[in-house]
Amino acid sequence: MPDSSEDEVGRLREALLDLCAERGYKKLKLKHLLERAGMDEDDFHRHYADLDACFAAVLGDIYDQFFARAQEAVAGQSGWRDRMRATAYALLRFLRGDERVARLAAVEVQYAGKRAQELFLETFNRLVNLLDEGSSEADGPESPGLATAIGVGGVVFARIQEAVAKGELGLGEEEIPELTKSS
Repeated sequence: MPDSSEDEVGRLREALLDLCAERGYKKLKLKHLLERAGMDEDDFHRHYADLDACFAAVLGDIYDQFFARAQEAVAGQSGWRDRMRATAYALLRFLRGDERVARLAAVEVQYAGKRAQELFLETFNRLVNLLDEGSSEADGPESPGLATAIGVGGVVFARIQEAVAKGELGLGEEEIPELTKSS
């Protein structure tokens, strides 16, 4: 039997994912989350200081799961371009696994609090560094640097974010090689 604390956190996570997908984080109030999760405010505050802290905790868990998949995806890939493509494909597969997760991680994060914004930037930077590790395998004056990883990564991830916002996660995969070709 699961620990009641784990059960409460799980219910809050599921309620947050559902409500962000249904109405968006900007319109979400703590009372909505509590109603959906079937708990009272005291139960909630045993786990989180406020709604933004709850959002950040869920987001951090999602980003950690994705980053682990990205690390697996780039293992054995040679060169930054292959690493970029592998990471982008892994991101699409991950986000397609649960549209609610996709919405929260790629779209609703824009409306969340300071900690969620920090997590977004930290995760993007971790991904850029992961991608940039592949640039050390290229030699010569045309070898890409960190700026290339940031630029190309930004373009690819912005396109994926746009696909999530439009509910078009089936689109975009065929664009990934094209987006990484010009750099």
